[in-house]
Amino acid sequence: MRKYESLFSRKMSMRIKTIFLSIIFFVSLSASAQQSDLKHIADWHGYTQFRYTTDFNNENAFTMQRLKFWIQSAPDFNKHWGFKVQTTLSGSKDEQFFLQDVMVFYRVNQFKLNLGQFVPEYSLERFQPDYEIPLTDRAPVVNALVPDGTLGVRDLGFQFGWHSPNHKIQSWLGFFNGYGIKEYRLNNSGFLITHKTQFNPSKNLSIGYSVMFRKSDQLELKNILPDSLIFSGNEFRYNLFAEYNTKAFHMQAEYLSAFLNHSRADGYYVLAAYNFHKNQFVASCNQYNDLINSTKNDPIVHIGYNYLFDQNKVKLMADNSFQIIDHHLANDILILQFQLFFK
Repeated sequence: MRKYESLFSRKMSMRIKTIFLSIIFFVSLSASAQQSDLKHIADWHGYTQFRYTTDFNNENAFTMQRLKFWIQSAPDFNKHWGFKVQTTLSGSKDEQFFLQDVMVFYRVNQFKLNLGQFVPEYSLERFQPDYEIPLTDRAPVVNALVPDGTLGVRDLGFQFGWHSPNHKIQSWLGFFNGYGIKEYRLNNSGFLITHKTQFNPSKNLSIGYSVMFRKSDQLELKNILPDSLIFSGNEFRYNLFAEYNTKAFHMQAEYLSAFLNHSRADGYYVLAAYNFHKNQFVASCNQYNDLINSTKNDPIVHIGYNYLFDQNKVKLMADNSFQIIDHHLANDILILQFQLFFK
């Protein structure tokens, strides 16, 4: 019975995504007809990352970390409407293309409405593209504790956005299904509400917070709870973040916390990067405290170096991480990664 339910879920999921793709297609045709004198109505981009990983002992692996493509509306597409469709191919997902974002949006004055499948606004680093972050991966606490971090990152719903006239305040409020995008449910008794506000007091400084509430219905919260547990109940999570930027120096930090009924998982990271010509030197410290007894929650330190052949379009990265357990270094891992943009 579960086999047929799973097959039905996949078919329904594909139907919903096809509907959004059709909406984008017809909106695109409409915009093209109305603005036939404008040529620049859409942009496409793509890049790939190849990675070598070693633990200096028995584990050595060469993989394609990701091959990603996306198409999005350009400024001439339409005054108010826009869209984005994004897909990725990853060695960690059996080298199959995975449809990530299928979103249309409407903007007017200081307001914006997003509809479809996309990442809920939450956290600072989650909204820094993986091709821009100075380390090869986001912090473990971010990957785990953003609302859909272990459920496909994206969710299906809608989100309101607002910014002040000078963009010194930005705020978002979203409403979603709450079970991510790894499955489709015909009957769902849960929901997810997210909110994020960011303050930009100067061109160099940003600070903010995120909060979420979810009524969870039988969720597999991997990297938070043991794989054998299915969670149902109320979740409350929050996030505090800050970022400081100059031409050569960058620093940011975040703290994330999640309350699952009467249990709590939390963690933080601090990251700094210094640019000198085409050289980028990176250091970070992070700690993530999950609810799994078998894992080590001791701090992890990263020391990295990147050579920017052509900014982020062509980049070679070296990311060495190790864990500090009982004042000793352990779990030493080196990642070498090459990044190349197609457009």
